[in-house]
Amino acid sequence: SLPPEERERLLEKRLRIGPAVLLNDLLCCDRFDLLDRVHLIRLPALIIVGTEDTLTPVRYARYLADKIAGSRLVVVEGATHHVHQEKPEAVNAAIREFLDRLAEPGR
Repeated sequence: SLPPEERERLLEKRLRIGPAVLLNDLLCCDRFDLLDRVHLIRLPALIIVGTEDTLTPVRYARYLADKIAGSRLVVVEGATHHVHQEKPEAVNAAIREFLDRLAEPGR
């Protein structure tokens, strides 16, 4: 979970933008659906998800990983939708490893 100060910062940000903007953001996300075209992605993809993410759960990340050829899925234990803020070391390590693999000769 997020540290208390980070949670407070995010809450303040949500309060500043107001409920209408937040609602519009959530509606746009809900309406944006390209799942039937994900298999067309032909580039390396790193998919990082937290085990406690309720907005984009692990099953959605697994779907992407299954449909995108050559993708890499990293599931970060105990992290929510803010995995990059909650577990930056794990996220940075996953990105570093992913980029190192891409830089290998013959890739």
